[in-house]
Amino acid sequence: MPLELHDDTATLVGVVTVDEVEQLVGWLRAARKPKVSLRRCNHLHTGALQALLLFKPKISAAPNNAFLAAQVLPLLDSSQRNRR
Repeated sequence: MPLELHDDTATLVGVVTVDEVEQLVGWLRAARKPKVSLRRCNHLHTGALQALLLFKPKISAAPNNAFLAAQVLPLLDSSQRNRR
């Protein structure tokens, strides 16, 4: 399962496709202080990336995937810095 959702924490696992975007957005809307772990994520659909950029959850764990770590994480980190 690509999304492991709890009260205020989520883990994105494997391939997160467009099919998971609506559920992710719903969780991001409902979570009081959302934290997202990308450690086990291998692929992130652009819709899921846009949701993360919009809601700006705290990224609790960086992705192990080299592409996500090099290309996507900096975008999410900069959106968190702009939030302050």
